[in-house]
Amino acid sequence: MKIIDFIDRTELSNKSETEKAKLLCFYHYKEHGEQQFSMAQISDLMLQCGFNAPNTSRLKNNLTKGKSKSFLKSKTNSIMLEFIPAIFQNLEKDLGSLWIDTNTIESDSELIDESKFCNNRNFINSLILQINHSYAHNCYDAAAVLMRRLFEVLLVLSYQNLGIDDEIKTASGNGYIMLEGIVKNAKNNQTLKLSRIKNEFDTFRMIGNFSAHSITYTAGKKDIDDIKLNYRVMLEELYNKAGLIK
Repeated sequence: MKIIDFIDRTELSNKSETEKAKLLCFYHYKEHGEQQFSMAQISDLMLQCGFNAPNTSRLKNNLTKGKSKSFLKSKTNSIMLEFIPAIFQNLEKDLGSLWIDTNTIESDSELIDESKFCNNRNFINSLILQINHSYAHNCYDAAAVLMRRLFEVLLVLSYQNLGIDDEIKTASGNGYIMLEGIVKNAKNNQTLKLSRIKNEFDTFRMIGNFSAHSITYTAGKKDIDDIKLNYRVMLEELYNKAGLIK
């Protein structure tokens, strides 16, 4: 977890100096596994977060005595402090879940501009964040498969927005045909009226297919980089066709 996120989630800026020190020591433990702290280290943790340098004598007194007591002197090193076990267990109970996040996807527009293409459709936002995260972490097969999926989603949404999605439904009418069939229809669809970017549609489809189905193929960064400009042009056009532009 980034320290800026921890500060925000715990509202650390509004806490007392003693509480700041206690919580920052817990953060440091969770990130680095260190269970003992010197006052110099505690002071440095506070400074790194943009807080004022504490009076270390006063802070140490507050941390080890009185109603705010949360630390004991270490039994192995007299200049170090360590958490009172009950205090530590309560911190783990209250804050430990911050390090068990199954929802947040860390990304920063590494491949697709999130400020432009993330909007009020949460399922689209999630795909874009996953694509960017995969690309940023060298998971190019994952990125390729997700890019193919986003491409397919946007095509279907475009048909739906234009009221012509019956053209790409299965014979039973309960779902949509395979992407290959959708692309074939889209290229010549006079209602959709696509630009020349339609000539790249099979490339977007195939790179995802190779990553998903080929036994020996593995995508590399260049495979994604080679199509990213045309992919962005496709996003722009299909966002317009699907009525997704902010």
